[in-house]
Amino acid sequence: IFHNPNASTANSNFNSSTSNTQQFEIDMVEHIIREVTTMYSRRLRLYEPIVNSLMDRVTNEAFSPSGLHKLVPVKDSLQHFEMNVKGALGCITDLLSNDEDMLDLLLTEKALAKQNGETLPLESHEHAEILLEEYARRLNSILLEIDYLLQRVQSKQDMVALSLDAY
Repeated sequence: IFHNPNASTANSNFNSSTSNTQQFEIDMVEHIIREVTTMYSRRLRLYEPIVNSLMDRVTNEAFSPSGLHKLVPVKDSLQHFEMNVKGALGCITDLLSNDEDMLDLLLTEKALAKQNGETLPLESHEHAEILLEEYARRLNSILLEIDYLLQRVQSKQDMVALSLDAY
């Protein structure tokens, strides 16, 4: 989405060599975050059929205590997954809330500026900020889907508990 080697840089204040070094560093950050986000997306896609299948099985066994016990491990696993995604999102959100930290992502650019006796302008991190915002949005979307699955499991758990109480 963000890397197009043929595209010109967004900030015209940089010469081509510094743009390439900045692009390399941002590309590495993007690659790492993309891998984590892709891993979480795949994991979420694996949970969906498991939850759907479990919902069907538990509905068929509504008056059985085993139905309630089948829900607990899935719910625990989803909650653990949710904590992992929240941790990743928290890291990105913390980074987004600090302009200096985003500027620190531009290691080579900062070193070149220091070598020339200059400092990087604060707006130099704009590309990194846009990138981080996009991945924060993706992780938030994953969290919403996890929450939906957790709510489905919780609703089924409540229904089974009510059925057992009535039984």
